[in-house]
Amino acid sequence: MQRLRSLYWRLKIWKQIKINAFRERRGKFAVHPIAWMAPLATVALGLYVVALWKAPDILTLELSAASPEARLTAAHNARLLVISVVSALVVGAGLLYTARNYRLAHRGQVTDRFAKSLERLGSNELYIRIGGIRALGHVMQDSPDHYLDCVEVLAAFIRARAPRAGDFNDTAPSIYPHRQLPNEPEADVQAAFTALAHRPKKHQSDRHLLDFHDLHLRAVNLADAQLDDADFRGADLQECNLSGASARGALFDGANLRSAELSQVRLGRASLAQARLAKSRMSEAELVNSHLVEANMEDANLYQANLHSANLRGADLRRTQLVGANFSYANLSRANLSFARLTGAQLVSAQLSSASLNHATLIGADLNGANLQSARMQNAVISHADEADENPPHPED
Repeated sequence: MQRLRSLYWRLKIWKQIKINAFRERRGKFAVHPIAWMAPLATVALGLYVVALWKAPDILTLELSAASPEARLTAAHNARLLVISVVSALVVGAGLLYTARNYRLAHRGQVTDRFAKSLERLGSNELYIRIGGIRALGHVMQDSPDHYLDCVEVLAAFIRARAPRAGDFNDTAPSIYPHRQLPNEPEADVQAAFTALAHRPKKHQSDRHLLDFHDLHLRAVNLADAQLDDADFRGADLQECNLSGASARGALFDGANLRSAELSQVRLGRASLAQARLAKSRMSEAELVNSHLVEANMEDANLYQANLHSANLRGADLRRTQLVGANFSYANLSRANLSFARLTGAQLVSAQLSSASLNHATLIGADLNGANLQSARMQNAVISHADEADENPPHPED
């Protein structure tokens, strides 16, 4: 919380310095509005009078042979045209001035809302902090100018409020009882994640701000969240919900995702080296070109997951449900696939050298071009492709 207060005062001081600098420059070089508005108004009025005087003569040159009544009517219409054009210009200038004032007023209101939201984040009352987070979420939606500031503040708030992974689960002897880490995030931390998860999609420069490494975030709800290139290295994300989330290029190295809900998650190019994914549910997940070296995926469910060109070297996939999964061109060398169910899986040109496929089920699997050099396949169940089911059953059926 001290870091949030420090950030708030830094932003406030920076804002005041900018305002003072602008006022100083304006005082040196600017001219008072009356000094230039009066001459401008005089010139405009003179041009208007000249236009009313000369416009009829100019516009009625071709009517020199017409009757006096026709020329009088034409002169009257010419003056009406000049008045209409000038009126339209005056109205347009008024609208532009009003729009400018509205933008300035709106910007000032949004800045005040942002400052008040920061003050609420430092409150000792939970409901006030949640209110401040909701207010920041609205500012983030309404003002592109404050977008990155809101993302930075919310990420800093999460880092300040969430405990570090393993901070209190110390097994060392102590005369005091060990404090247990919470089984779910605090309400204000979850609210901050929700605000970040549903931020506007048009910004791409905020990815470096999503740094949540080594945090204890067990059971956090990040369904449908935008987490591309986020940093969750070493974080405790057990039983979290990332279903439908986009986390392409994100870092999960060494993270604990045991029993996590990852169905239909998009993890293309993500790094999950040595991540713990045991018993996680990853059906229809997208893991194209992902890095899963030595990941523990024991008893996980990857029904129809797409792991095209993924690197799973040395991964633990024992008893994993891989029905209909796509491992084409994937690196599974030295991976442990014992008792794994690979019914109808695509293993075209997959690298399976020195992999363990003991007791694995490969009925209907496509192994064309796969490298099985030194692979162990004791008691593996293999059948020809024409014997496999056209639509492999869901493992939960």
